[in-house]
Amino acid sequence: MSKVLGVSLTLLFVTLGSVTAYMLWQMFGWFVGVQVVAILVIAAYGEHYVSGRGYYHYTPINGLFIGRVPAYIPFMWVFVIQATYLAGLLSGLIPEIAILTSGAMGLCVDFLFVEPYFSRTKGFWLWKQVDRGYFAFLPPHLNRFTAPAGNYLVWLGFPAILNWFLAAMVLIARLL
Repeated sequence: MSKVLGVSLTLLFVTLGSVTAYMLWQMFGWFVGVQVVAILVIAAYGEHYVSGRGYYHYTPINGLFIGRVPAYIPFMWVFVIQATYLAGLLSGLIPEIAILTSGAMGLCVDFLFVEPYFSRTKGFWLWKQVDRGYFAFLPPHLNRFTAPAGNYLVWLGFPAILNWFLAAMVLIARLL
């Protein structure tokens, strides 16, 4: 069953990532391909490295793995990074503001959906337990954080940085 789930999630996020990449390709051309490769490499290496440090680990329920990382995870990053940028652009924001909001939207996606659903509810990955939680300074009824602060900073920064990378490539090409 876990292999079926792993294949299904991989196909889902490859498809969703392909849709967002196609839409951005229509706007920015081949630079999107460079961005996709950068996201896949950084996400696969980063997830493999960090999950091996003991902060969290992926559970066997994920099915298909590349090293310590479920095969769908790098493709999920492609989808989230590009979809958050597209959401800003398609809502009429100028690219610079859309880049900044992509980070904020990435953080919201992780905080409101990814961590609560995939980690807390489904157990696709488990965070190392810390006495009283990572945000022990918050009253228990307000502490909805599943992961440490660094995780949320990655979800804030990674979309903004990789979308800035795409915009910078396009801008440099236009200036040349």
